[in-house]
Amino acid sequence: MNTDIVIIAVSSIILVSYFFDMFSGRTRLPSVVLLILSGLGLRLASDWTGYDIPYIGYVLAPLGTVGLVLIVLEAGLDLELRTDKAALVRRSLASAASGLLLCLLGIGGAYMLLFGVPPRTALINALPFSIVSSAIAIPGARLLSEARREFVTYESSFSDILGILAFNFLAQNAAFGPGALFSFVLEVLVTLLLSVAFSLGLTALVERVSHPVKHLPVFAILLLVYSTAKLMHYSPLLLVLVFGLFLNNITLFIRGNMRLYFSLDKIGEEVRQFKSVISETTFVIKTFFFVLLGYSADIPRLLNREALAVCLPVLLSAYLSRALPLRAVLPAGTAAALTYVAPRGLITILLFLGIPPSLRIGLIPDSVLLWVILISAMVMTWGVVKHAGDEEPAAAARAPAPAEPPAGA
Repeated sequence: MNTDIVIIAVSSIILVSYFFDMFSGRTRLPSVVLLILSGLGLRLASDWTGYDIPYIGYVLAPLGTVGLVLIVLEAGLDLELRTDKAALVRRSLASAASGLLLCLLGIGGAYMLLFGVPPRTALINALPFSIVSSAIAIPGARLLSEARREFVTYESSFSDILGILAFNFLAQNAAFGPGALFSFVLEVLVTLLLSVAFSLGLTALVERVSHPVKHLPVFAILLLVYSTAKLMHYSPLLLVLVFGLFLNNITLFIRGNMRLYFSLDKIGEEVRQFKSVISETTFVIKTFFFVLLGYSADIPRLLNREALAVCLPVLLSAYLSRALPLRAVLPAGTAAALTYVAPRGLITILLFLGIPPSLRIGLIPDSVLLWVILISAMVMTWGVVKHAGDEEPAAAARAPAPAEPPAGA
């Protein structure tokens, strides 16, 4: 293919994605939906003209993995650990954990009835569809009030992390006995300790390196450690999240005599620059991932009746399992508004593609992914528009003002 055509195509995709993101507030559609639809349009144009984008299968998974690391890192860089947020953290964690468990059991039970598979196979195939995607939920909730957006930020970030931990547990353990659970908990604790030590060392590197190019090399080190930890069957996204939290809440970790070895003012300025680099890199990676995802779809198979039949129990479980925990931890009005914010996205795709071949239910078509992502995003859009002008309950209005949530993840 002509090099100039490639450059024109790449530049056009980035600019179109930028306009989608700028005007998503007016169109009321998440930019991710527009990107997937653009990819589908490119597929139709490609089939018509005979031009084909090569190596999609080789590019999509690595691109998605980098995007996932960026999204979790960006979420960590936006989360603040303060005493006045303790109640918010508890509620969002409880909602994320209980919603994930209920949805997993609902979809897993449906798979056992539909396909006659054993519990472990059903659960690991159900898990990708049980996680609320922070990549879509956080920017999708921008029309809601500040308090509700902040709850969505924490809850969806917790859902990502808990979902990946559960996926690793199911993938690595054939049995769910006390020994397997103890080994898994020990692994998580070791990962947390190593993450704090790694974050401290990487922060020192960020502060002391005087070369003008240092933020992308730091991210490259993070990716290197992530992939190495994944090969060793640890939970590397915990490391990414801890590093983001460490940087954004540096004053909580650098205390006492440690402040003699670190300049908090300099680190603060470096963190602001690092956030900007990560935000723009995330935007580019997400753009190409979702466009290529739409492009890679087999359009005739999207209308497969089997795919639509599998979508129904998945979506039904997703919203039922979300409504119950929200009503238990939030006021009725807020719970009703946030029930619609249950999108599936990047993490769903990556975990679905990461299911071991021996545990994959072959009767679940790949087109289910696009249907679930598109429908859940449309439902979220409708719900957010419907509740955009709602007032917060009086109790919430008397609570301390929440911090400004991130622009998007």
